Amino acid sequence: EDIQLSLYAVAAREAWQVESELQSYHYVLDDEKIPVPASEIDRDWIAETVNEVAASISAQEFEPTPSASACGYCDFRIACPAAEI
Repeated sequence: EDIQLSLYAVAAREAWQVESELQSYHYVLDDEKIPVPASEIDRDWIAETVNEVAASISAQEFEPTPSASACGYCDFRIACPAAEI
């Protein structure tokens, strides 16, 4: 599932009481809009995922997850011994 857009949908619902009908990524530099199918949002899953990420950041746990697609966009690829360039 896409945590980013789901988290935005939950935040919009809580902040402005609006429901997300459509979701998409808008790549500004390319002026490209990529629609993402909206799914039933599992608030427990989102809360659990956000809490896990926050705990990892607080504990400074930054385990690399190398892959050709991820490493190509990572700002730390030059200094990372696990980078797949």
